[in-house]
Amino acid sequence: MSPAEFSVATKVISGLGSLARLAAEVGQSGASRLAVVADQGVADAGLLAGVLQGVDGGAIAVTLLVDPDPDVAAAERAAAAARAARCDLVLAVGGGSAMAVGKATAIRLTNDGRIDTYQGVNQVPAPPAPTIAIPTTAGSGSEVSKVLVLHEPGRKDELVVRADGCEPRVAILDGTVLRGLPRDPLLYAGLDALSHAMEALWARRGSWFTAALGEAAAREIVDVLPAAAEGASSGANGSGDNDESLQRLIDASCAANMACGNSGLTLVHALSTAPSVHLPHGLKNGILLPHVARFNEEVSGPAAASLIAQIEPLYRTLSFRPEFPPGLASTDAAEAMVAASSGHPFRANNIRESSDADLFSLLQEAGLPQN
Repeated sequence: MSPAEFSVATKVISGLGSLARLAAEVGQSGASRLAVVADQGVADAGLLAGVLQGVDGGAIAVTLLVDPDPDVAAAERAAAAARAARCDLVLAVGGGSAMAVGKATAIRLTNDGRIDTYQGVNQVPAPPAPTIAIPTTAGSGSEVSKVLVLHEPGRKDELVVRADGCEPRVAILDGTVLRGLPRDPLLYAGLDALSHAMEALWARRGSWFTAALGEAAAREIVDVLPAAAEGASSGANGSGDNDESLQRLIDASCAANMACGNSGLTLVHALSTAPSVHLPHGLKNGILLPHVARFNEEVSGPAAASLIAQIEPLYRTLSFRPEFPPGLASTDAAEAMVAASSGHPFRANNIRESSDADLFSLLQEAGLPQN
């Protein structure tokens, strides 16, 4: 067995009320000009103003709002504005989209090439500007990841930049930021996090460390996601009465990325990288997860097998059907997803080898017959 590596370079500040630490962290960074990169939906919901409440407004040089699934042009526009404002710190607030553009902006503050020239592994010449990340969903875990993902039109898969040093310097996990998240986005994010945790258990590059963290994160998500989703429906989240569940969920999401960020991802994400399949990322992964789990079950260890057995009861509790919408069945979605996985390192990292026929069969189980 090859030597395994495990590292988490991000300082994580976690707990209800931890947002109060933001101003101190900005001060300790020594930065004087902040670029705030946030999801447009976070700003529209009024959450951004609350996050920034303790930050000196005079230090915010530019605020950049990001739409879902940003491409290279969106990242370059944000980077150009931050460079023009001579920013020396990026504050990324939101889900995976804001985190991706925030990391791209930090890279471009210290590197002159367009962001897509750095795609691949460790292709970024100079260390990025420091980033502080505040996730507002409990899904991607990008706040502790050295990876950024952009959705460039015309590609068969996502554009990925992965480099040591590109992870945020600090991540602040405060469950109260999840209070206003509607049920479906909260649910899809939670299923994305569950897929991260589970994939760490059947990754060829996995280790004792990633398995231990992945198992703990998966069990926590299985246990708490129903309460968090119910709280979104009942209003308990919004009133603050369900903060403990929300904190547990955001912590587990972060831990799941620590696991998969070191083990690498596998078949779920290899298939879901097809940009032409226009569904929320977490929804795609939530649909794929039980089907990939069954595919890997016979080669999984006891811990993974135990968790695989819990997926179906969890989905019943959540009233979530792991099937693609009927409208996709008449398209080339299955072909696009298998094509995206072809030659992808996530597919090669899956503990069980897969043929294209295997994957088409798996997607058929998920409601996508081959044309």
